[in-house]
Amino acid sequence: MKTQSYSFAALRTVALICLLTALLTACGFKLRGSFQLPAELQKIYVVGSQSSDLVNDLNDMLAYSAEVVNNRSDADAVLTINKEESGNRTLSVDSRGKVRESEMSYSVLYSLALANGDILLDKEALLLLRDFINDENDIIARTNESTVIARDLKRDAAQQILRRIQVLNVNN
Repeated sequence: MKTQSYSFAALRTVALICLLTALLTACGFKLRGSFQLPAELQKIYVVGSQSSDLVNDLNDMLAYSAEVVNNRSDADAVLTINKEESGNRTLSVDSRGKVRESEMSYSVLYSLALANGDILLDKEALLLLRDFINDENDIIARTNESTVIARDLKRDAAQQILRRIQVLNVNN
């Protein structure tokens, strides 16, 4: 009798998972990572420091949607990261002069040109800001948090750059 109730519970769980999966796909849910780039931009060459987290993120994200080529001559378009800058500033201090809240900034200047030289985006600027609270009692966590925030800013910048490219009308 118990094995029958267990198999019924297992069957009910499988049916519920199938139903939820069907509902998720019906609502248009899809995993992040894929960008629908214009047909004219299916082979992209990314120019920038190869040690840059932003360039690496762009290459990884583009691999889901287009072909990232290693030679400029093979590309339909060239995405150039002209400049990257990071910064911190203090937003507030406590009564003893200790930093309580900080702001981290990350700015990028980038360009996109077709292989024939037509410029689609000319030195577009992107600025991202994040606030965080400094816990004076937990220095290790504060250091880790600032590292995580800096990394997230670069990932967010890569996603925003690709979303900007995604909405381009290349034919005009």
